[in-house]
Amino acid sequence: MVRLAARGWGLDARALRARTHGLARMHPEIAAEFAGVVDGAPSHYRPDDLMTGSGARCRWTCSSCDTEWITSVANRTKRRSGCPGCARRRQVEIARARPAKSRPLSEISDELVRDFVRNLDRPDRDVSSTPSGSHNRVLWRCRRGHTWETSARQRVKNGSQCPTCLAGLWTSRLEFEVAELVQLSSGLPVVLGPRRARSDRAGEDRIDLLVTGADLLVDLDPTRWHAPTEAVGRDARKLDRLAGERYVRVRPNGLGPLPAGRSSPEQQVVLDDGDEDDPWTWASAVLRALLAFQPDTLVDEPTAEARAAARARADIKWRRLRSGLRLRSLSSDYPDVAAQFVEAIDRPGLTAADLAPSGDDRALWRCAVCGHEWEARVANRTVARTGCPPCSYRRGADRSARPHAGQSFADRHPELIPYFVENLENPDRSLFHLKPNSTDRCRWLCQYCRRPRVTTPQALNRRPHAGCRPCGGRRGAARRRPRDLDVNQGFGDRAARRATGTLECS
Repeated sequence: MVRLAARGWGLDARALRARTHGLARMHPEIAAEFAGVVDGAPSHYRPDDLMTGSGARCRWTCSSCDTEWITSVANRTKRRSGCPGCARRRQVEIARARPAKSRPLSEISDELVRDFVRNLDRPDRDVSSTPSGSHNRVLWRCRRGHTWETSARQRVKNGSQCPTCLAGLWTSRLEFEVAELVQLSSGLPVVLGPRRARSDRAGEDRIDLLVTGADLLVDLDPTRWHAPTEAVGRDARKLDRLAGERYVRVRPNGLGPLPAGRSSPEQQVVLDDGDEDDPWTWASAVLRALLAFQPDTLVDEPTAEARAAARARADIKWRRLRSGLRLRSLSSDYPDVAAQFVEAIDRPGLTAADLAPSGDDRALWRCAVCGHEWEARVANRTVARTGCPPCSYRRGADRSARPHAGQSFADRHPELIPYFVENLENPDRSLFHLKPNSTDRCRWLCQYCRRPRVTTPQALNRRPHAGCRPCGGRRGAARRRPRDLDVNQGFGDRAARRATGTLECS
């Protein structure tokens, strides 16, 4: 009747009922944060016009932090939702109050304490309070004054180092020599290791050489580093990304050109027939590419003495850059793993002292126990702690053959323990170390005749009362013999006397 009367008078019955049972009356603290109706109700409605269970989506303003958000009235009243900004801050406070699960950086190594500058994500943390397993971004400074950013977990787990100091590991001696020879022949400065932002995703492409006067980017592809299948695919993708720039790849005759894709033919130069180890062969190919992109460049062929002097200068620069690098290597951080190192698969010239302790290089390893050789990545040996596959299989077999507590052969058949002599296959294992269905050949004493025999715990587990074969035949015959032997015994005696002639027949 009230609704009909309100409708006849042009009034909203729900708004009238909200005057006594609405949001403003029942939840004044929530109504104080009301800012306006978004949808689901008339835009002119106020907290006095909305019921507590209304599904109308409204805009709210937090009374503590002035954050605005949109949600329904029912979410505020029934589900007790609040300001998302305050909720995030509470979660951060709870996370900060929670004790760390890993040790602080100061307890890991003195190197981390020396290189630590500040915690970028949590300025309130220092080297003594930053957990070693956290993802906080940390600013580091090496002994040479270079600064870089990385997370604490990545620095500790992966052993990352200063990227500027490691530039020598990204630059080969060949690149130094080719750069000196190109600069000598063309008079244009050559920069090693420039970087270009990638167009397909976040990150950078590293280039071997940049001839600054011609703005020419050059990548050298020696066979020992660029022959693997994954290297060919990586080089082809990089060539396709840099198809629109002044970029060229110099490749040996044996490798041949890469799939063209979007690149032009002049972006690939194949070496002339010559020694791939000769830097002048590579420099001549770079000069040909330079003339193709910039024909007005003046190029002079240097004499043999000038080329030798340029290579000497490159060698000095190379040694200066490499000096003091690789403070941490496979041989320094993991000497036990380095003792099993044989050679690097993709880069045969490297030793254990040249490999990063958690690098991605594939290497050949030789087990010190069984002499088995296998291939694995350095990070798999150091971070994942993998080892020799056959030895791992044997250890797994030993673990699977070891019984659980109270489930060994001795626990199941204690009456057979006195008859056990030795384990022929694994002498160090007794009945307490063998499963009931073990197939190890063991020596036993027969429980009936004390005669030695060889059998497995599995056979005795199936037939624990079985004896050895000789006495088994006698015991079987005794079981088959009738119990009442009077008639048979007498017949046997008469037959024996008749056979000897002592019995007279009537």
